[in-house]
Amino acid sequence: MGISPKNITVLMSVFNDACFLKTSVQSILNQSHREFEFLIIDDGSTDNTEDVIKTFRDSRISYKKIAHSGLASALNYGLENSNGEWIARIDADDLSTSDRLKTQIDFSLKHPEYDVISSWSIYFKSPHKVLFFLKTPKSDKGIKTFLNLHNPINHSTVFFYKKKVLDYGGYDTSLKSYEDFELWFRLKNTLKFKTIPECLAYTRLRDDSMTKRGSKNHVYDMLMSNAKTNFKNSRNGDLKKYWNNILFWIEYFYGNKSDARNYFTKDLSFKKAVAFLNTFLPDKAFDYISGLRIRYRIQSQFENKKNFKNELKVLLADKL
Repeated sequence: MGISPKNITVLMSVFNDACFLKTSVQSILNQSHREFEFLIIDDGSTDNTEDVIKTFRDSRISYKKIAHSGLASALNYGLENSNGEWIARIDADDLSTSDRLKTQIDFSLKHPEYDVISSWSIYFKSPHKVLFFLKTPKSDKGIKTFLNLHNPINHSTVFFYKKKVLDYGGYDTSLKSYEDFELWFRLKNTLKFKTIPECLAYTRLRDDSMTKRGSKNHVYDMLMSNAKTNFKNSRNGDLKKYWNNILFWIEYFYGNKSDARNYFTKDLSFKKAVAFLNTFLPDKAFDYISGLRIRYRIQSQFENKKNFKNELKVLLADKL
């Protein structure tokens, strides 16, 4: 489908994140591509979110406050009340680089076959500490394979064609977290994906994030059902090894660490052996280690972080 550079809505949902909101909003208003609607859905905040929004004097901002209903419901409300045919998402505590929209629009104009365009991202911690780079698969095939275990699409980088998402029901409002993972997994055979291999967003790592607080039961059931069906239907040894490996990691990350051991014996690797040993740790230690994203932290040790640290400082400068 075609795209008009003017027919874009940047969609943000915010709930009691006033302390982070100013710099996040400013990162969108400072985009090098200037023409867009910036729709901010206040999901019933009880802090001074509305006061923060009112400090901005920009006609592109459309602010709507609704009764608290949860992120998925707030995003669906935003989709249904947005004017753009294309939606650029950002969370209220994250940051977009100044060329984020321009880069995604330019790509979409050259490659109109893609429905969902994301990018790599940088995880940081306040005040401006770069933690690691999240460099996920770039191709449609690679993204869809990755979805068998994890969500490779950072929600604050995603740029998607609204009609197709709405046609298939939008976000699942029964979920308290992982609503984006469920959406892309559900529509993976319907949409075409691309991840631009550039870091176009900074994602704030928080101990109180919704993903950490939310239940993993739904995503566990979703992934397990898919993996068990594919394991059962696999016609050759390599496929069976692949799906056995996926079953191990689903149990490890989303299910029961003890049950993960049932899938350990095939397709052995050093990484899997370390994970197997981790399953004998106390629950608190296991949860801490399994959530560290150690692979990305190790890979990021070889990256030159200086320019990104400087960019992050600019984005967090809190200037109107």
